[in-house]
Amino acid sequence: MEWELTVAGAIFLLTYVLISVRRVKGVNIRMPYATAVGAVLMVLLGIVSPSEAVDSVDTGTILLLLGMMLLASSLETSGFFGVVGDILVGKASDGRRLLGILMLMSAVLSALMLNDAVVLLLTPAVIGCCRRLRADPIPYLVGLFISANIGSVATAVGNPQNAYIASHAGIGFAEFSMYMIPLALLCLLVSYAMLAYIFGKRLQITPTEPEGAATDPLRLRVMSAILVLMVAAFALSDIMGVELWVIAVIAGIVSFAVAATGGVRTAYGVALRVDWGVLIFFIGLFIVMEGAVLSGLVDVLAGVFPGFSDGNTPSIGELTVFTAVMSNLISNVPAVVLIGEMIPVGNTALWMTLAASSTLAGNLTLIGAAANVIVEEEAEKECIALSFFRYLKVGAPVCVSTLLISWLWCSLVF
Repeated sequence: MEWELTVAGAIFLLTYVLISVRRVKGVNIRMPYATAVGAVLMVLLGIVSPSEAVDSVDTGTILLLLGMMLLASSLETSGFFGVVGDILVGKASDGRRLLGILMLMSAVLSALMLNDAVVLLLTPAVIGCCRRLRADPIPYLVGLFISANIGSVATAVGNPQNAYIASHAGIGFAEFSMYMIPLALLCLLVSYAMLAYIFGKRLQITPTEPEGAATDPLRLRVMSAILVLMVAAFALSDIMGVELWVIAVIAGIVSFAVAATGGVRTAYGVALRVDWGVLIFFIGLFIVMEGAVLSGLVDVLAGVFPGFSDGNTPSIGELTVFTAVMSNLISNVPAVVLIGEMIPVGNTALWMTLAASSTLAGNLTLIGAAANVIVEEEAEKECIALSFFRYLKVGAPVCVSTLLISWLWCSLVF
């Protein structure tokens, strides 16, 4: 009905404005609150029934994210990320080498776990490492989140939008990785070369010996084994016929149980580190998008956007540009959920293009991806200021270069 389309459109617009603006008259509006408001309005105004709202939530995506965040938080309790800091200090013979090792480590960890969780736990380690090496922390913090975003492109569990795409489009872990790992490696090499050139003399350090991180050796070995087994299970998930979220939940629960042997306070700390806001954000977003689909709003939007009009299928180039623009206007996760409603489920080429371009576009600005914002906020707590406009001089060339590589790669592969 016409009124349903109008009401759904108004709620949809309000939700995305709140996601994009994030601040109204001095009041910070977190993205989970924005989608929660949109979801409640969709149900209260009758666009989506309560049962349709429940059915619209992709529980596989939610459980996958929860399991990965539990694992990352549990790893921290064993001293895993302290060991990472010691490795950085011990291998840092010069600034460019430190940047390279940091970016490689961040990218690999972000491919195995959620990039947001990785940067949340690695940022304090990087700041501490820079202080011990008397280094300017800004180039390394920038390298941290740029490489985390790029590394997360590689697998279906690297970031929230990949998890959604793999679940929604039915793309297996092995297939996803086969297409995306080479792209991630290419983009990582190019971005490292660009950062090393841009920061130049700011990459000076004073080498020192690692102090030795405080670890729980037994828990560290057990947690590391859980991580390795989980990755192996992900790789074999298609053969075993087991969905990714099942593996992630098992790994998360087992790692939490191991961490909980350290006491109630440790277990509470692990639970506290889980970003529950991300889960609320996704639940609300699924319900808002259900309202957009049921009301016919998605069909209207598809008819307006280039490449989607008249039921056409966009080219890889059109989708790359459109996704990059939308990801920086409304953030990459909402952009993926919106655009995903316009892409045929069986079109692997477009889904892979969507995954790559939405993630790589996040490196354009300091607020382009959640990982960037997390690093900025954690650095601010330590009185380290990352300038929005100064970063843009770094982010713009890195973003454009990697998006061009993504477009060429997807055009070649598909």
